[in-house]
Amino acid sequence: MSDELHTHKIVVDFAKGTNERIPLTAEEISEFKKRDEKRETEKPQRQLEQIRQLRNRLLAETDYLATADNTMSDAMKTYRQNLRNVPQDYDETKYDELLEKVEGIGWKHTVWSKPWVLLK
Repeated sequence: MSDELHTHKIVVDFAKGTNERIPLTAEEISEFKKRDEKRETEKPQRQLEQIRQLRNRLLAETDYLATADNTMSDAMKTYRQNLRNVPQDYDETKYDELLEKVEGIGWKHTVWSKPWVLLK
């Protein structure tokens, strides 16, 4: 984190319609740094929760294919197994990659790519 990230605060006086940029005290800067460090430390846990939620949603979207009256393709079986292997197949160094999106397309990582579904 940059030491210059948190250097000032804006104090607004609504009654007067003014605002003023005031330097933070050393104590306020220290509190901001502690908060930022805590947030950075907790980032992998937040990402892991996002990954689990995504995985569970994608599995739920294809649960209907796993019923007894459907024959699931090998590609779909592999897709669902790969989803079930998330997150244990990936350590926290891969979390950013797993959560990367491509604008207008969706998730970039191939583990999230659903195969075409053909019902028989």
